[in-house]
Amino acid sequence: MRLFAVANATLFLALIFISNSGAYGVDLHWLWDNQCKECHGHSAEFSRKFLKVANGQLQGRHHIEDLRLFMRNHYAFDIEIDAIYDMLLAQIQTEPRFRQECGNCHGSAASFVRQSVVLQAEDLLSQESGRPIRKFLQRHRQLDTNDINFFMRLLNRVAREVYRP
Repeated sequence: MRLFAVANATLFLALIFISNSGAYGVDLHWLWDNQCKECHGHSAEFSRKFLKVANGQLQGRHHIEDLRLFMRNHYAFDIEIDAIYDMLLAQIQTEPRFRQECGNCHGSAASFVRQSVVLQAEDLLSQESGRPIRKFLQRHRQLDTNDINFFMRLLNRVAREVYRP
């Protein structure tokens, strides 16, 4: 078990080093999948099932007072605690529409972003065509303006969790 923790810490530090040399920071969804998923499942499902929001703060069933402290004592890297916390908070506050409406074709939102979306400044672009994702959504599955706005907010958030500065 200790060897596993050392190997993960080494990989994590290598990713931080890559981040500081100009590449993206640690993909929060990758981090969750490699550090937490085995015990806790998908991060969005976990947040919706086991966490709640009270006064704008995340609370766990057993760790009501300070979820961040619990996360620090639960193998999370200090440098990523706030980012993971914010990701879980956003997920619990977002309807699971991507999974329900898009998941059969596109998998998870994080997988879709990694495989199909480029974050360029403030714009989401198709990796394949370079066209704005918003323009694509305007012709995709007869989505109305409210649907497009929902999916753009979700994809922008996920892209910033995946492609971190």
